[in-house]
Amino acid sequence: MTSTGNEKDSYEQFMGALEVTNDALTELRDTPVIKSIVELMDKQAEGRKFGVAVYENDAENPHDYFTVRMHNSKLQLASHGKDAPDIDWKVSMDYLRDINQNPKKYIEDPWKLDVEWLKNRLQAGA
Repeated sequence: MTSTGNEKDSYEQFMGALEVTNDALTELRDTPVIKSIVELMDKQAEGRKFGVAVYENDAENPHDYFTVRMHNSKLQLASHGKDAPDIDWKVSMDYLRDINQNPKKYIEDPWKLDVEWLKNRLQAGA
């Protein structure tokens, strides 16, 4: 895959967002909002891969792809590019930028985290 400016920016933003999400999941592991997601992650998602599409303005026209997997109750980058068979999460660059610029906001208020896609995928696989 040739690296374009958009892809480089989305890679950096995506990796930062993964870090904030994992920090929030760790810090808030025992809160009602996060507890059910973490329990599902622990029970059935170890090693499971999820496809991610990153878009700027139109969710139907992503400009970059990632594959993440679950490992030790955390989301980890499995590959940069479309490796998973399906797209599980479509995420906007605006969200990625915001979570990187305001990480404390997401850790202090877990309702702001975009983890509904993960909860839905884990429940569907239960």
